Amino acid sequence: MLFLRPLQQLLRFGTITVVGPDGSIANVAATVTPTVRVRLKQPWLKWQLLIAPSFYLPESYVNGTLEIEEGDLRQLLTMLIASLPEDRVPTRFERFWKKIEPIMDRLTRTGNVARSTRDVRYHYDKSNDFYRMFLDPNMQYSCAYFENGDETLEQAQHKKMAHIVSKLNLKPKQNVLDIGSGWGALANFIAANYDVHVKGVTLSLNQYSYAKERASGRATFDLHDYRKEDALYDRIVSVGMLEHVGQQHYGEFFAKIASLLRPDGLALIHTIGRRGPPTPINPWIRKRIFPGSYLPSLSQLTPAIEAAGLWMLDCENLRLHYARTLNCWFSNLKRHEKQVRDHFGGRFFRAWEYYLVSCELGFLHQGLTVYQILIGKSPDAAPLSRSFMFEEELWLRERTEGNSVPVAPMSGHEAG
Repeated sequence: MLFLRPLQQLLRFGTITVVGPDGSIANVAATVTPTVRVRLKQPWLKWQLLIAPSFYLPESYVNGTLEIEEGDLRQLLTMLIASLPEDRVPTRFERFWKKIEPIMDRLTRTGNVARSTRDVRYHYDKSNDFYRMFLDPNMQYSCAYFENGDETLEQAQHKKMAHIVSKLNLKPKQNVLDIGSGWGALANFIAANYDVHVKGVTLSLNQYSYAKERASGRATFDLHDYRKEDALYDRIVSVGMLEHVGQQHYGEFFAKIASLLRPDGLALIHTIGRRGPPTPINPWIRKRIFPGSYLPSLSQLTPAIEAAGLWMLDCENLRLHYARTLNCWFSNLKRHEKQVRDHFGGRFFRAWEYYLVSCELGFLHQGLTVYQILIGKSPDAAPLSRSFMFEEELWLRERTEGNSVPVAPMSGHEAG
């Protein structure tokens, strides 16, 4: 099996036993344990795995032409992903993909309103019942905040909201825009605890209907693209939406933020990113899970922020918090495996199993991370000391932790 030579050169620990479609057996070994045994069921699969492993490994696992007979998916992917050095030389396919990805973005018009709507609905409008199986009770589909490391998913997601809101330095009567508001948890959290009005916008039909039904206090929701907004806002928050913007549209995104912010306004952008130079997203995830998605490096975001005339006032790297979040989601998904398979099929379950596990390992071993970037139109849009964040977060924790539903707003409260 000559196609296994690159794997032999790559593998740093464990043993992978490969059974070919003709029954031939080959061992690729770095250490004795752990051991995983896989069977290839189609003769052409070995060439697909040689040419484009990052696409055809998940594709063959999902469609069943690659079967794990001993061990499990997590063990296999840990051996592979942890063995990949972050500074490794890209494969020919990866170099080719990096060259053509900008062209594909332009040809498919990734990032325009029509395409963005289609891409968002492909991912988020599968079924609210499905997402309810693995998300926290508030249906938050973004990185949680494990301050101590022993929080439940629900506790960590609650802390994430408090952590984000504490950076906004909210004042009474302000108008807040939540771009990509999801199922509405953050907008409702803000409206329940501050004397402000919050408007959430999303392109997902399912998210919009869910959020609208549960809107509380001063929160409202609209079904449209953020680029259609033309009002002025004191605060803007966007959690997990920038990943859908596309690298060709960062300038447009931050220019729109600048046009919507009042002169003393603040915007908090929470996004998955990557450490190091820009790299194309895994092509299988882009095609099968998140069409149109792209994970930015800071080197791509900072020029767009500066070109829009905005100041980067604060930047926090949440690092491994998303790995913990994904692990919680995967555990929840496994607990509901029978339900998912019964309602959506085995291929669907295996696709999401692969997606969640591979992403978790990407955060653990391949430089994926989460950035929270606070930006404004002037250098004094936020207090000079970061202490205002800590004080506000403490106030929010004392006020809201332990409540199963949002509390009523405290009229007149001023952050910091």
